[in-house]
Amino acid sequence: MDHLFLIANWANYLAQAIFVAAVTVTAWRSSDPGVRFACRVNLVFWPVTTVFSLLPVPEAPAMWVVCALDLGAAGGFLYAAARYNSLWISAAVLAQGVQTAVDVIYIGQGSSFDRPHHFMFGAMDNLFTYVIQAAILGAALAARRRLALRGAVRV
Repeated sequence: MDHLFLIANWANYLAQAIFVAAVTVTAWRSSDPGVRFACRVNLVFWPVTTVFSLLPVPEAPAMWVVCALDLGAAGGFLYAAARYNSLWISAAVLAQGVQTAVDVIYIGQGSSFDRPHHFMFGAMDNLFTYVIQAAILGAALAARRRLALRGAVRV
C-alpha cells in the first residue's frame, strides 16, 4: 500500500510541475509587471520547496525549512499584490498563507507517516498549490483583458 502512495505522490509532483510550468509561461507572456513579479516568485520558491520536501532529510527540520520558504513566497506575493495593486495576486497571498498554516499545523502534530491525517495534509497542501497557480493565471488573464480594453478608441 505504501508503494501506491509513493507513486501517487510522484505523479502529483509531476502534474504540479507541468501545471506550474504552463501557468508560468502563460503568465509571463502578459506584459504586466505585477504578474511577471509573481511568476518570478513562483519560479524561485516552488521548485526549491518541492525539491527540499523530497530530499531524504528528517521530516521535522525539513518542514521548518518548507514553512520558511512558504513564508518567503507569501512575502513575495504580498509585495507584488501591494506594489502592483492586483486582487488576483492577493488571492495567491491568502492561499500561500493558508498553505503555510497547514504546514505549521502538520509540524505541530509530530512527525510520523502513521498518523491518521497524514495524507489529508498532503492533499490540502497540494490543493493550495493549485489555487496559487490558478490565482497567478487569473492575474495574467485580467492583465491581458485590461490591456485589450485600453486599445485604440475609434471615433
